[in-house]
Amino acid sequence: MNAPTAGGQLPRWAPPAVLTAIVVLLAMVPLAGNPAFYFWDDSEVAFLPTWHAVGKDLLSGTWPTLRPDLWMGGNLAAEAQFGLWSPVNLTAYVLVALLPDLALAAAVVKSGFMVLLALGTYGLARDYGAAPWPTVAVVSALPVAGFTLYYDASMWSAGLLAFSWLPLFWLVARRTVRGELNPGVVFAVGYLLMTSGSPYGALGAFIVVAAVAVDALVCGNRRGLVRLAVVSACVGLVAAVAFLPFALTVDVGWRESQGLYNDRFYVPDLTMLAATSVPSYLPYITSLKGGGSTVPMTYSAWFVVPLLPWLRWRLLSDRAREFAGLGLVLLTYLALTIGPSNLWLFRFPVRFVEYVWLCVLVVLAVLLSRGIRTDRWRGRLLVTVALALGGTYLAVAARPDLLAIHLVGTGVVLTLIGVGAVVLLRLPRAVPALLVAGTGVLLALQIAWFPENRDLGIWYSPSAVDDLEDYADRYEGPVLQVAADWPLPEDPRVLWDDIRFGSLAAAGGVESISGYTGIGYEHFSETLCLIHNGSTCADAFYAAWAPVGDAVPVDRLVDALGVRTVVVLTSTVPEAADQDLPPEWTLSEVDDYVTVFSRTEPLPWPESRLAATTDGVQVDVVSSTRTVEQLRVTTSAEGGALLFSRLAWPGYTATVDGEQVVVESSSEGLLEVSLPADLVDADVVVQFRVPGYPIAIPLLIVGVTVAAVQAVAVRRASSVRPRHGSASGSRVVIPSTHGTQ
Repeated sequence: MNAPTAGGQLPRWAPPAVLTAIVVLLAMVPLAGNPAFYFWDDSEVAFLPTWHAVGKDLLSGTWPTLRPDLWMGGNLAAEAQFGLWSPVNLTAYVLVALLPDLALAAAVVKSGFMVLLALGTYGLARDYGAAPWPTVAVVSALPVAGFTLYYDASMWSAGLLAFSWLPLFWLVARRTVRGELNPGVVFAVGYLLMTSGSPYGALGAFIVVAAVAVDALVCGNRRGLVRLAVVSACVGLVAAVAFLPFALTVDVGWRESQGLYNDRFYVPDLTMLAATSVPSYLPYITSLKGGGSTVPMTYSAWFVVPLLPWLRWRLLSDRAREFAGLGLVLLTYLALTIGPSNLWLFRFPVRFVEYVWLCVLVVLAVLLSRGIRTDRWRGRLLVTVALALGGTYLAVAARPDLLAIHLVGTGVVLTLIGVGAVVLLRLPRAVPALLVAGTGVLLALQIAWFPENRDLGIWYSPSAVDDLEDYADRYEGPVLQVAADWPLPEDPRVLWDDIRFGSLAAAGGVESISGYTGIGYEHFSETLCLIHNGSTCADAFYAAWAPVGDAVPVDRLVDALGVRTVVVLTSTVPEAADQDLPPEWTLSEVDDYVTVFSRTEPLPWPESRLAATTDGVQVDVVSSTRTVEQLRVTTSAEGGALLFSRLAWPGYTATVDGEQVVVESSSEGLLEVSLPADLVDADVVVQFRVPGYPIAIPLLIVGVTVAAVQAVAVRRASSVRPRHGSASGSRVVIPSTHGTQ
């Protein structure tokens, strides 16, 4: 395999190696325009800080399912998006923890998954009969396509991780059905896809399995269909450990099922998809920042539309049976892309557009491998130019204020089309190289024009770990931050010595109430008007000093939370310095940006998250960890209750001398434990266990066991039974023409 093949051709590993190098180089291009390109919005205030914190836990020998110090963002098992059951994710988190800069770590990890995406798509296209070099040229554009690059890679990391595994899962599923691959491989890849942390990965697995099953049915491959059904069921069981904790926690948060409706939020239309090859086209789509996108989110590749008149389309009808499953995936994702804005747990339909481009590029690679038509080339060239100009019109119509950019982009595309026509007629072997070169040139132009995604949050947060750890010298945690994320100064960097949104404080080793969350905790967020990224309104400042608690009344919320420092963004609460303070608090700093209050007296149980008790209750702390509080308690004849600086996530239980007692949530969402009367030095244990794991882990064990048994059985059967030609199903390898191999 490593030696050159007959005829002097390159070894089989050469095209994937070249593809890897191309994707790595393309992934570095955005860093020239914005060194923090992959450390942006949610990646900046959620994913990378949390990955860093989890990585440090793993290095210390801790697997963190609950981080109470991250507050609403600390229920990591229920968040799902951090993929705690994926060994690949966990390895990446350790790497992030070892690197000195989070922006650098983001670029390293995400470029790795972009390579995985490209290689999986390369294998899938080759499995459909595409030739190596046309496939390299086409699929190298997928990781830097608009939505994948500007949203998933730049910001919404969980989407990239899930999308990267899907083509490989599709490939191994197809090969397993044909009897060319052991189903154990499907389970392994399916496991990594399912545990990657995104429900879009789980949905993709379901759609792909349905498509491969259709292929098996069309080909009459019943044996392969049975193999697929068994291993797919095993992969489905893996979903329990990834998503059941979320399902059993969502009732206390924000992310319950949204039903079925359409408010046009992030919903592309067919016009936007028709302009997919225009590098400057910014769809006028309803986004989080209002109307119109600031990045080419629906862009796929510059050559998709221009190549349409030159392809041998009859191939698709000749091989219609083989392409049935691919067509099903394409049409399903197309329907979801232009469908309703909210479908159960799935929102923002534009997230599906990259799956459409995956299918389109696979088809394009196969057709390009069949050879480009050169008959009536003048007419085809005129149609290509007309299509390019039509796309330019759509781009100008959407954003006429960017006319100069549109004209430059059109000029470059037309130049590439002209060069391509000459290359096609005189040196067809060079067509793949031209496609790759054009991808690189237009990516560089896009980064020059649109170096950052301004559709969402713009923070410019510090990324060096040393700078993040300086925050611990600035404030003593836990910190309650009262700061609205809008409006911020024109250059938010002036705030970052004083303010940290989301989970950035955790990356610096400081506990902050503002941890980023994807699921939320409704009662707590209402108390402090906290949103997902830790931003608050001015009311949070006044709520901080107000009494709270139900079974355990507390004079002030800051006491119930165990807060030692209150940091107020001056623009959010200009009059904060005028607040009347309790005696154990002092105003320690006032400047143009922040007002800071500090606790001057120690908390009553500094070694525990116990915050308060009712009268007549005496407590000695035995031990306190993230998931367990062990206390020695004495109560009066009336009994009592305990209040903890913990959110009352589903999964908490409490025992008194081994007997269960009532665990409740206060009106603010804090954990309260009721105690019986007349206790004397009773052992009280408050413990958190991830809800769903008692069901999910046995299901996982069943899935792994059945998948292992199937893998062994198939291997033994294949060793004693000769493989028949029909096992390969309908796979047909079409040789390329015009030397495109």
